Amino acid sequence: MIVDLVRAPLLNAFRRTTSVLAVINLCLIVCATPAQAAQTINTTSTTSCTAQGGSTTGGNFITDFGNGTFGTESGAANQSPAVNPYPGQITGGVYAQFYSITWGNYSFVANPVTPRNGSQHPSVTDPVYGNTGRFFASDPNTNTPVLNFNALNVTANQNYQLSFWAANSEPNGVPNNINVEIDGIVTLNTGPLQAFNAALEWKRYSFVFNAGNRTSILTALRSLEAGNGGRDFYLDNVELRQCNLPASATGSISGTVYSDVNRNDSFQITTESMLRNIRVDLYDTRGTAGATDDIFVSSYSSTATGTYNFTNIPLNANYQLRVFTTDPDLPTGAAIGTPATIAINLTSGANLTGRDFGFDLPRPNFAVSKTSKPYTSLTTGVFSVPGQDMEYTISIANGGGIGQDIDSTFFVDALPVTLTFYNGDFDDVGTATSDPVLFTQSNAGLSYLYSRDVRYSSAATAPANLAACTYTPVAGYDPAVKFICFNPKGLFANGAPAPSVTAKFRAQIK
Repeated sequence: MIVDLVRAPLLNAFRRTTSVLAVINLCLIVCATPAQAAQTINTTSTTSCTAQGGSTTGGNFITDFGNGTFGTESGAANQSPAVNPYPGQITGGVYAQFYSITWGNYSFVANPVTPRNGSQHPSVTDPVYGNTGRFFASDPNTNTPVLNFNALNVTANQNYQLSFWAANSEPNGVPNNINVEIDGIVTLNTGPLQAFNAALEWKRYSFVFNAGNRTSILTALRSLEAGNGGRDFYLDNVELRQCNLPASATGSISGTVYSDVNRNDSFQITTESMLRNIRVDLYDTRGTAGATDDIFVSSYSSTATGTYNFTNIPLNANYQLRVFTTDPDLPTGAAIGTPATIAINLTSGANLTGRDFGFDLPRPNFAVSKTSKPYTSLTTGVFSVPGQDMEYTISIANGGGIGQDIDSTFFVDALPVTLTFYNGDFDDVGTATSDPVLFTQSNAGLSYLYSRDVRYSSAATAPANLAACTYTPVAGYDPAVKFICFNPKGLFANGAPAPSVTAKFRAQIK
């Protein structure tokens, strides 16, 4: 019809006018943009509690932002607070009223029947509470916002379901995507928020995780995209609820994080030292080789004895344990020796133990010195002559690492044949000690008891360990003592300045 009007010979004015009117009427009917539907609801979850055979109970542990709902309004259209109702709880972005949002701003809005600009979907309401529910809106063109939610009074080793609603507020343009973080650990990513020209889609995201040894949790929702031409989004109804699973649907995984002294990638509990506060994470790989779709399940910080113990964990054949090889609590120079990841197949009733992670630590570098001087008191002189007591000082400093067996600091001093060991109070009337040996340390972190850690030997050759030092000296000067043995307990610390120990004793010149 349009082609005919353009190319046909001119007709009379009446006919031409009629045709043009017909074209106009046709365009009014056919060419007008159809009205967009208000919104759709997608309740698809990632790993919900019910999908794993459990049920959610109790209230929402997230009490910030109006218990996760971002507050309520009266139900009238286009409501938005004039002042930020949650100051300090969002990092990034600047607060503005919904209809005043510019690049880098965020706001809260209820029942926005009128779109704030031509790029937005109209007639949007809270996906759970309808017209009276308030939700979060962001235009992260220059500044991506992060919403932080504190959850207190969390029960260790309990399963929880975290859920929230998200939507792309624009029909077109580049979509945003949201990271979910628990105590700074990226646990889930929404992927690009779907953009539909016909209607905005509210989609519910939820997943189940285990608290590990936490009693509080900081949850964050982080926008990952910035720039114009899209990326605007909505968030709503952030909830953290307890997820109760039947015992038949859970198991446990435990192990130890340790210093692998002999570097044989095998844990020996009696000799090797434990590493505390080292993070071990548990992920669901979802059966794929890549890590981009992995879902966080739990995290545990090793105890003072180096152990971790994931309990009440949902059954899964695709778990992977990962030790945090750059944990700031690792000793300087520590390098993972065992595999840093362990595949786990957790079946019904399984209690998997011995999933250990060993770190190789730099060896100690001991600097040893021995000095002597005449022992001076009320009755002795200051010259090194026969009959004079000498004060001997053995000093050891660790200028290296702490890659050593626990309780393995053992040193032996051989007395020259010209000396007789004095088995009495080292400092006579002094108060430093009443034992024959005065032991001191500077930042070495060792445990010392004279009755436990000092022995003597009358053998002709040096003993190899404390157990081989079996001689009991007589009181006073005992010429039978050939070796003095020391074995303070614990691990010899390192650092700068180098930690050190000293042992002082007396011997008389023959």
